[in-house]
Amino acid sequence: MENVSYIALSRQKTLRSMMSNLSQNMANMNTTGYKEQRMMFTDWIAKNKDAPFRGEREISLVQDISQYRNTTVGTIEHTDRPLDVALSQPDMFFAVETPTGVQYTRSGNFSLDPGGQLITNDGFPVLSDAGQPMFFNEADGQIEIKGDGTIATDIGQIGKLQVVTVDNVQEMTVTGNTLYQAPEGEDNQDLVELVANPGIVQGALEKSNVNPIGAMTQMIDVLRTYQSVTRSLESENERMRNMINKLGDVRA
Repeated sequence: MENVSYIALSRQKTLRSMMSNLSQNMANMNTTGYKEQRMMFTDWIAKNKDAPFRGEREISLVQDISQYRNTTVGTIEHTDRPLDVALSQPDMFFAVETPTGVQYTRSGNFSLDPGGQLITNDGFPVLSDAGQPMFFNEADGQIEIKGDGTIATDIGQIGKLQVVTVDNVQEMTVTGNTLYQAPEGEDNQDLVELVANPGIVQGALEKSNVNPIGAMTQMIDVLRTYQSVTRSLESENERMRNMINKLGDVRA
């Protein structure tokens, strides 16, 4: 296979990854607290020992090496639901209890289960700053959630939401569309720090930070580029076929 084909195939592989990434973002553009995923690329120098000339013995290919999250805060949309909360600052997360341990989310569309426990949209218990689930009773009314996360009703204080920050959010492992697992230190403890006053907004939700128009434009560009690369490969294959046929005619 010639260098042109190698380069074109590496480009096609990268474009497929980009399309998959963009499709995921588009599918979650209405997901509360979702963070846009972006691609990282690098040049990959491949050796081609069979090349006849020294200048052709290295091929510069493109390679997708990783993804990273766009951590900018999405639009804060007011819902007037007392149990909806939004984090107005980046790199902060609510703590929730999952079957695999404590995980973190920016999706604050909370509700109460039949037992009065505060839960996420996925049904996971929301944790207090003491690391415990939070419960309401039937007599609780006029729920107020302050900027520091303290929850109170007309009867009294329920508790305080556990909000944490992570030094490098890019090291957090994605476990769901809006769930993350924090990196662990040497003692297997999550590398997180409690936030005393996270600036919580009650009666609001942070929308996805995906720009749908920008994502759609990118998808169109990727599709057109993929089609262009495919045409280049087809032209190269046709050139090779013609060359082989001509060589065959000459030998005959």
